[in-house]
Amino acid sequence: MSRRGGLDALLVVLPAWVAARLLVGVGWLVARLVADGDEPHALSRGLLAWDGDWYQSLMLHGYDGMPLEGVRFFPGYVFLGRLFDVVLPGGPAVALLVVANVGTLVAMVLLHRLVVVETADEGLAGRAVWALALFPPAFVLTWAYAEGPFLALVVGCLLLLRRERWWEAALLAAAAALVRPTGALLAVPALCAVAGPSASVRSMARSVPGRIAVVVAGPAAAGGYVWWASVRFDEAFIPLTVQRHLRGDPVDPLRRLWQGLGELFGPDALGDGLHIVAVAALLVVLVVLLRAWPLRYGAFAAACLVVALAADNLNSLERYSLNGVPIVLGVATMAGHRRLGGLVPVASGLALVAMSAAAWSGSYVP
Repeated sequence: MSRRGGLDALLVVLPAWVAARLLVGVGWLVARLVADGDEPHALSRGLLAWDGDWYQSLMLHGYDGMPLEGVRFFPGYVFLGRLFDVVLPGGPAVALLVVANVGTLVAMVLLHRLVVVETADEGLAGRAVWALALFPPAFVLTWAYAEGPFLALVVGCLLLLRRERWWEAALLAAAAALVRPTGALLAVPALCAVAGPSASVRSMARSVPGRIAVVVAGPAAAGGYVWWASVRFDEAFIPLTVQRHLRGDPVDPLRRLWQGLGELFGPDALGDGLHIVAVAALLVVLVVLLRAWPLRYGAFAAACLVVALAADNLNSLERYSLNGVPIVLGVATMAGHRRLGGLVPVASGLALVAMSAAAWSGSYVP
């Protein structure tokens, strides 16, 4: 992307980036009104609520100075926060928030570029950016969460896969897997990409090492951190198992989905039952994505959703689905329909406000 092209894309995505932050601010005001003087802990922590507190503590104390549960947070976001903390005033909190929000802006610029490269449709690219900005769980892209830089790395990797730049894509896949464990799932779109047609047999032969590297990079990087933590804390697979008491043992995603349908009409209707409603909506979008876009995008989004459904406790499922960022391409495709064009962004924006307010109120676990 040229400097001029990058500036043009930035100007296109900036309104969506700003609007999303204003809507999250509305969510904060709603949460304060609902609190009615009894301020929940999450609301008192502001943009450092929930996981943000963990990341700030990791920046200050490292893994050895934290409860063992802190090992579930992969190190990439903390590392970036420390880099920014060196040059920014305000301490770890400011550094983490800058990394999160700048990462989101970069992700939007790259998403716009990816859609233009894939479809040459500027209108669709603009809708994709707004779909990401207003995606209901995307309020965490404003908080001190790892999703902002993670999505930038993921979209950058997908763009490089589209251009068959295997080594650069492998580097971004490895970096993404060190920020969020779901970065390991980039092996899925990478496999779809490398198995596609190439310019010639000779060029394919020359690119075999790069093709192998881009498939294994994500799992290798995530596995490297899991191995380090397992040795450091003398417990195998500790980053993946430390929350078992909260999320339960892995389950069959199909069985969990079927069980969730029953929860819609039981005492958990306002808990896991609502997550099942979200899953139903995500499945509709996923079908649109698989039908309208190359397989690698739908395969990655589906893999992220399946992993999220493999937990007995569905807390944060919507945020985990956002990790499969191509899902917003399905939303953008739906928003291009004449009858849905106005409804999709309005419904998404309202849901974004509601989910951020619920998270600050403590009734939703982001």
